[in-house]
Amino acid sequence: MSAEFYKSLVFRKILLICCGTGLLFVLFILDIANGPANYSFFEILQSFFSRSADKNLSVIVFDMRLPAAIAAVLAGASLGLSGAVMQTLLANPLASPYTLGVGSAAGFGAAVGIVFFAGNFLSIGFFAFFLAILSIVFIYRLSNHINLGSSGIILIGIILVFIYQSLQAFVIYVADEAEVSSIVFWTFGSLSKANYASLSIMLVVFAAAFFISLYNAWSFNAVLLGDEIAQSMGICVHSFKIKMLILASVLTATCVCFVGTIGFVGLLGAHISRILIGAEQRFFLPFSALIGALLLSFSSILSKNLISGVIFPIGIITSFIGALFFLAIVLNKGRG
Repeated sequence: MSAEFYKSLVFRKILLICCGTGLLFVLFILDIANGPANYSFFEILQSFFSRSADKNLSVIVFDMRLPAAIAAVLAGASLGLSGAVMQTLLANPLASPYTLGVGSAAGFGAAVGIVFFAGNFLSIGFFAFFLAILSIVFIYRLSNHINLGSSGIILIGIILVFIYQSLQAFVIYVADEAEVSSIVFWTFGSLSKANYASLSIMLVVFAAAFFISLYNAWSFNAVLLGDEIAQSMGICVHSFKIKMLILASVLTATCVCFVGTIGFVGLLGAHISRILIGAEQRFFLPFSALIGALLLSFSSILSKNLISGVIFPIGIITSFIGALFFLAIVLNKGRG
């Protein structure tokens, strides 16, 4: 590969990231401008720069729409990055926080915190984090112990999804009406309860995970070549995989704590990123986060415009988009 060709390849990837960032900014503005309350784009823009803006509009924009729009970006980026990390480490394009049961584990943990431990943030957060990390460590340890292939790992993850869903159904059965309503919020996924305190936590967790992932980009590249080659390069593969899988699980659990269960974003984000920018981890990891943010921002806008005056839970939208996307992939491969 000539130096000129390599430079042009890198330039193309950087250009894609820049274009994606610009598109995300446009979607972010559109997300803030859309909602059940009928305000023009100019009125929304005025609320940011004018002190004389309508007080009701300011409340709608700064207390409701802006936190939800930021939550869409942060949650989407977190899930996209988490999916990219899992797919690289497990060498399987179907790996994601939800196909491996991590999202379901965190959702079950949140349900346990709501019903049995007063439903405060500490209890919800603790059980969501604990079960998410326990789930991914269990899958990885089991895969090493009985030498499961990548397909076997996904199968174990899907089995765990059904187990956690059945346990969550039991928790819902013994819960009262208020607790059931809270659990349903986590199950469907929603951005409506986002606030600046929760956004601060999501931002810190994502920023830390993002920089840790990028710092280890060359190690991810080595793992892509195979465990034996990575080991020969001085990487402790087992320890590295455990640490990075826990990092991805923490990202997922943080999202579940604040916006509920949102499926397919991690899977789609990494999959689309690999198609557009390739598997070179210096670009693949940040672009997967960017695609995840784009998907969730677009889904947020769509959830407000399907029926006038109604905001659909965003998890319903992402699941529908994800199902259509993979149906298209299957049909395309069938024609091939």
